[in-house]
Amino acid sequence: MGQVVYLPDRAGTGPVAVRCQPPSRPRILLAYPGQGKREYLACFLSSRGYHVIACGNGKEALAHLATGQFELVVSAILMPHVDGLELVRALHRGGGPPVITVNDGVGEMDDIYLRSATLCGAVAAHSFADSGNALLDSVDWILRGRDDVIRDVVW
Repeated sequence: MGQVVYLPDRAGTGPVAVRCQPPSRPRILLAYPGQGKREYLACFLSSRGYHVIACGNGKEALAHLATGQFELVVSAILMPHVDGLELVRALHRGGGPPVITVNDGVGEMDDIYLRSATLCGAVAAHSFADSGNALLDSVDWILRGRDDVIRDVVW
């Protein structure tokens, strides 16, 4: 609920009530297949003041993106139905919101997946193991335009 601010009307005959809405929280779409990690990331991002909508795969993410307005997408790379690389390519080609990818970080292919995501158009790519502060730095940099975190962002 916003506050009411009184401004004079154009004729100068008296005040007119104008309802001011509080600034909306940036909306993030989170696409991650594992429920536990998805809930962790959603709580982690929402604790920083972001409005997070979570889904379990890329197909659901594309459906959400078609109906809602999001400023950022945080996506896993390996997902059922539509994987994270396909999601990144679709959003990059279609002029969608920027995407940060997160990979589970298990196995020798982790670096290759992360590099592939950035080549497909992701603005940042992180391993889940080190996604805490690095992920928040990337999110803050993209959504809040904080210059002080640019030097710390892991690409």
